[in-house]
Amino acid sequence: MYDIFERLMKERGLTAYRVSLDTGISQATLSDWKHGRSVPKLDKLRKLASYLGVSLSYLMGEEESQSKKENRPTDEEIKRFLFGDAEVTDELYEQLKAYAKFLKEQTDRELAERDKNK
Repeated sequence: MYDIFERLMKERGLTAYRVSLDTGISQATLSDWKHGRSVPKLDKLRKLASYLGVSLSYLMGEEESQSKKENRPTDEEIKRFLFGDAEVTDELYEQLKAYAKFLKEQTDRELAERDKNK
């Protein structure tokens, strides 16, 4: 399981620290899984699968492959989630995506700097 988890983190540009912050699963727990000192509980596996946007069976290595596109929401789904039934111009939506990308990059830089200073 951990090798799949590690690969998914790398593909998504995540660190164990970021996953820990976002999911509430401690870094010590993630390290214990990595080194085989403990086995993940089902609730934590479900949380990780949801966080990473994959099925539980994929995370557990029971599915051979999975398209990233399968679990990625469409622009229309994102608009509905963010704005409900309100009309949103394509221009505003593109600005929001650019701002979200900026925030993610800024957060990633800050986390990398913190990790570097540890």
